Amino acid sequence: MGFLYGLGPKPQLVDASQALPGRNEPVLAQPRPHAVLGTPLTGPWREGQKRLLIGLGCFWGVEKMYWQMDGVESTSVGYGGGLTPNPTYREVCSGATNHVELVEVVYDPETISMKDLVRAGLEAHDPTQGFRQGNDTGTQYRSAFYTDSEEEAELIRQWVAEYGRQLQAAGYGEITTEVGADVSYYLAEDEHQQYLHKVPNGYCPHHSTGIACGI
Repeated sequence: MGFLYGLGPKPQLVDASQALPGRNEPVLAQPRPHAVLGTPLTGPWREGQKRLLIGLGCFWGVEKMYWQMDGVESTSVGYGGGLTPNPTYREVCSGATNHVELVEVVYDPETISMKDLVRAGLEAHDPTQGFRQGNDTGTQYRSAFYTDSEEEAELIRQWVAEYGRQLQAAGYGEITTEVGADVSYYLAEDEHQQYLHKVPNGYCPHHSTGIACGI
């Protein structure tokens, strides 16, 4: 996934006029139940459940990290935060959609909090790398959290800023995590869903800074 950092042009977001057109139909129209949890991949969600869209780099390992957490009741991988409707994996990897590789985490807030999910995500990658994570380079690998309300987004912005100060104190650069609300989310192809369950020895990079997130 991605290409070696330092080879080729530096990744950058494209103008809307340059974005791929996408399509009206979803790439994964009838998703199968979660291969590990057995729960649905799409809503409507059960009353009381909440969700958070999380981008930490390659979505395969990120999804596995979250489906293993107590209180997480469903996960899926997909794309969002960009311009192209219903993109394919190949289109997202082209850099011409502005989408992020995302994990949709559906959780029980009585068991695990949004802050718990954000803390785990911030600690699991290096959120100062901009459009890459390690050797995975491209705008789709940027650090991001997307919520269903502006109120939740503002909370996460505060937590991200606090962690950014902790990282800078430890010698890291400025935090680049993107936070927003109400973005469109498009499911990725079936082969990417719960990929590391289907391919246990598959690609699963780790890019943690090792700095505990004291939020």
